[in-house]
Amino acid sequence: MPLVVPALRLLMVFLNVYETFKTLKPPPPSVRRGGQPSIRALTQRKRDLKGCLAVWVVWCCYAAYERTFDRIVGIFVPFYSEIKSVFVLFLLLTRAKGAEPLFLHVLRPFIKPYAAVVDPTLELTRDLGDFFFALLQVPLD
Repeated sequence: MPLVVPALRLLMVFLNVYETFKTLKPPPPSVRRGGQPSIRALTQRKRDLKGCLAVWVVWCCYAAYERTFDRIVGIFVPFYSEIKSVFVLFLLLTRAKGAEPLFLHVLRPFIKPYAAVVDPTLELTRDLGDFFFALLQVPLD
């Protein structure tokens, strides 16, 4: 079982990258709308983007959880590796249809109370990073 979870994780990442690549590609132009994509294609693309983003958010939260608590939980929960395999297999098979409910009903209510604190903190961190990057571009001669 130790080889199944890494193989499933690798497959999940490759499928996420490929699905994101396909989703970010603009929809084909419509002859009826003078070269503009159809409303149906734009709506489907928006739906696909939301699903793709939900998959990435769920996957990143799972990866952060796994990195932080994996060894501790693995000691106390029997069949933990098998449970992880079933969860990753669930994400692989259901893709956005499985990740969206997890995001909407589990992750979003958990994260939403902290959004007022996290958003300005991330903005400040980004601004400081931009400032230090600009500072590094100044020649020292």
